[in-house]
Amino acid sequence: MLPVLLLILIIAVSLYDLRTGRVPNGVTLPILAAGLLVNFPGNVSLWLISMILYAAWQAGWMAGGDTKLWLAILWLLPDSTALMVFATFFATGLLQLTLRRLKRQPLTGIRSPGAWRTIPFLLWSLYVH
Repeated sequence: MLPVLLLILIIAVSLYDLRTGRVPNGVTLPILAAGLLVNFPGNVSLWLISMILYAAWQAGWMAGGDTKLWLAILWLLPDSTALMVFATFFATGLLQLTLRRLKRQPLTGIRSPGAWRTIPFLLWSLYVH
């Protein structure tokens, strides 16, 4: 039931992100806090993914709101996250590059809303559970 509720919330956040270019802290921080309360101290792969997401944010590859959203979902739904995170980022990144190529846009240097990337991850979580 939790993945279904998260999926509905993430679709709404993705639409908001698409329209405004922002992911509200009022959504991400309570989910992150709940995930940390339920799953702390976590496992090695969860901490490794968290550090990679932090590094991606520091490098400018992800916006802060998108990073917090991913961290919140990862900590709340930690089962089999490592493989799915990388598969989701690979598939959605490939989709973004393909769409940019078709639109004749530059492949790099374009910041686009990224909250939608969590939707395939949550759909996979629903399928697995």
